[in-house]
Amino acid sequence: MSWPTRARARDVVVAGPPDEVLLHAVVLLRHLGAHITRLDAEAGTLEARLRRWLRPTSIRLRAAAEGTETTRVSLESDALGGGLMFRRFRGGLLQLTGRPA
Repeated sequence: MSWPTRARARDVVVAGPPDEVLLHAVVLLRHLGAHITRLDAEAGTLEARLRRWLRPTSIRLRAAAEGTETTRVSLESDALGGGLMFRRFRGGLLQLTGRPA
């Protein structure tokens, strides 16, 4: 029996250009234990795999410029209990890049 997967998208706005923010996101996801499976710096997207509670989880991230000095990062994951993971990701990303002015 397989559990229904429901992708959840969450956004965070941070200071900095999209390519720099994407590299910070890679470092942070690796720190959280994810394996980066695809990285497209030109499109501002990445995909990663993470094992949570013995269940493989996929993570999709998109970084897009929002204004001149800020970037909107959209994180989508099918992880059960992904709220904790997103809070850790958001906190770490804001710490690495800084809050927008």
